Amino acid sequence: MIVRRLAVFILILALTFPIAGIGGDSAQAARNPFITSKRADNTPDQQPAVGYPAFLQPAMQKIVTVQFAIRQNMVRLAGDIQQHPFGHAFRMFMLFSLLYGMVHALGPGHGKVYACAYFLNRPGTIKRGLLLSGLTMLIHVLSGTVLILVGALVLKTSGAMTLENAGVVLERVSYGLLAGLGVFLAGHTIIQLRAKTIHISDRCMDASDNKSLFVAALAVGIVPCPGAAMILLFSLTLGILPAGLGAMICIAAGMSFTTGLFAILTIVLKQRFLVLAEGNRRLFTAAYTLLALGGAVGITTLGSVLFIGSVL
Repeated sequence: MIVRRLAVFILILALTFPIAGIGGDSAQAARNPFITSKRADNTPDQQPAVGYPAFLQPAMQKIVTVQFAIRQNMVRLAGDIQQHPFGHAFRMFMLFSLLYGMVHALGPGHGKVYACAYFLNRPGTIKRGLLLSGLTMLIHVLSGTVLILVGALVLKTSGAMTLENAGVVLERVSYGLLAGLGVFLAGHTIIQLRAKTIHISDRCMDASDNKSLFVAALAVGIVPCPGAAMILLFSLTLGILPAGLGAMICIAAGMSFTTGLFAILTIVLKQRFLVLAEGNRRLFTAAYTLLALGGAVGITTLGSVLFIGSVL
């Protein structure tokens, strides 16, 4: 039973890693949610999602298709919002923004792998899983929103240009913070193991857990979300800024929901597995070490590799 649960756990994480990858053709295609390549039959151009195994390609293509359909509906609603700023079209625009956030977060990025790796290392509850995902996606959307508004309204330049120029710097800051956080979590875990103070109870969390959670949310979320930022830029262009700002809130909520599901799934499966191993101290210690250090090493490795890649 323990082996079966561990196998399921590892499979879920293996599926999460490619979904959480940074970059790739599919990520580039999603940079502007209202301008995308189309075929003659007015459907999105289907291209392989880089970094995904073949059996996940149909699912990734379905995500692209759904996002395209949502964007097309938002384009049609935008014209009605110009005539009736807070009417039925506005409410539907918010609903489609929420749906867009939920589906968009299934694609590359958005911190799913980091949320899973974090809760492999640290104790977690459903509340903390939702808190991490909510903070991360709020910062993720807010960073792009601020850059677009500052560029367009304050600097009087292209908001997209401001986003692109500042985004490179923020990416490097993010990757550096993630690498540092991973090193800290690994060191904290090693100290716990040497002191034999490891616990399964979530009541054993200390102040450092809250600090590391906020650092993780900041490190992952500080990179602007191009999809959300382009929706705001689209709203600015049409003169429906209130709808664009409302859409940012809805998109953040939608992405928080999806990312939170991955975090909660990790928390629940980890706890179930450790409970099964709790009766055997040596097995419990080995399982805890594998999961905790694996999560810390995963964060450190991904942060380091992405940071090095961003400066080369």
